Amino acid sequence: MNAPIVEATIKAHLTDMRAKLEKGLRIAKAARGLRGLRRTRKGMEVALGLEPIVYELNTLLNAASVINRLGKS
Repeated sequence: MNAPIVEATIKAHLTDMRAKLEKGLRIAKAARGLRGLRRTRKGMEVALGLEPIVYELNTLLNAASVINRLGKS
């Protein structure tokens, strides 16, 4: 693969991952805040909002890893 294309693609994936991690952090903080208010069940409901983010992060990480390996070959 063309090195500049590989680098640009990986940078884009890393940018997307950071944005998703920041969103996940906001969700985790909200869930923790609810726990602090003794609303544990509601906190768990909020925390489950992390599930699609974690899935997307895993997909982005796997894609970046494959692109990185292809760029080295």
